[in-house]
Amino acid sequence: MDYTAQTNALRAAADKLLSEGTVDCVIGLTPNEAVGFPTPIVIRNPEDAGKLVWDENCFTNIAVYLLRTTGRRAIAAKACDVRSIINLLAENQLKRDEIYIIGMQCPGMIKDGEPAPGCDQCPSSVPGISDLTIGSDGSDTYQDEKMEPHGENVTEWMENSTDAEKKERFLKEIDKCILCFTCRQACPACYCTACFIDRKADPWRQIDADRATKIAFHLTRAMHLAGRCTDCCACEKVCASGVNLRYLYRGIIEFVSDTYGFTTGVDPDARPVMNSFTSEDSETGFLGR
Repeated sequence: MDYTAQTNALRAAADKLLSEGTVDCVIGLTPNEAVGFPTPIVIRNPEDAGKLVWDENCFTNIAVYLLRTTGRRAIAAKACDVRSIINLLAENQLKRDEIYIIGMQCPGMIKDGEPAPGCDQCPSSVPGISDLTIGSDGSDTYQDEKMEPHGENVTEWMENSTDAEKKERFLKEIDKCILCFTCRQACPACYCTACFIDRKADPWRQIDADRATKIAFHLTRAMHLAGRCTDCCACEKVCASGVNLRYLYRGIIEFVSDTYGFTTGVDPDARPVMNSFTSEDSETGFLGR
């Protein structure tokens, strides 16, 4: 990977898009010494294109910022970001003609010196759709970067684990949670104006972070993401408490794939799997019945 060449190509593209008025803003990442890795930035002037960067630490999924900006937006998006964008397009949360995708080839990112969460099962280094291509060498052609998914098969783990082991693993993660909702805020699929968990909160009475409430939040959120989670791991990447419930979402992804043959974030024109029903659909439930 030639990150310097990719950064230069990205900056040149942003400068051109803004100078020519093709887009109103460009969403990307910029160096941030305070936190030690690049953080999101929205630039609206060509002279700010030099603030953009692309390196092995650009693990943040910035697709969520498309929901927080308006007008014609460009976004520097890697494969997992694009899967999130495709899901938002499929759910009519974005309009394709308002989004200019700068596809950034990515062989996997690094977080805290190790492969970033989610990169172990990323199916491709190449974004599924894009309007402009920036390959691994900075050219306008994607290179042949092999991706070898090797992460945990949760379905297999479930089949080989006892109920006690499943409970122990789940509660171990739940007990770490402080119910700060950072996972929800970072997730591109959590775009509800009012979250179900906030309905009993007000300025003088916040949500109690007791175990029962945390379980209700995480299990309900997991069900809401069925057929919508793209396994980008934005939730795990931002969690300050180190909660690792990705296996829960990964298990649902595997269930949806095995049961309905559906993969989220592949086809923007595909009807979301949970919004459709055919007589051929399996009646298999989560308990295997």
